Amino acid sequence: MTREERVIAKLGRLPEQERAQLYRRIEQWVEAALAAQHSDIQRALSAVARTWATIRLNPETLRWIAESKDLEYEID
Repeated sequence: MTREERVIAKLGRLPEQERAQLYRRIEQWVEAALAAQHSDIQRALSAVARTWATIRLNPETLRWIAESKDLEYEID
């Protein structure tokens, strides 16, 4: 039996009211985790935006970036 199956089995043995409270708590934990993940992504994007075009690269690296078919970027 997997961990998830054991948790579900234990949830099934709880009284209905306690099960509903636990479900609400789990939903809050998931929402908090997703909000934290979104915040981390926004911070990373902000860091990139702040440093954009401020990092000096040697000509060979610049050429590799410009010619790379694997990289996608927008030219303004």
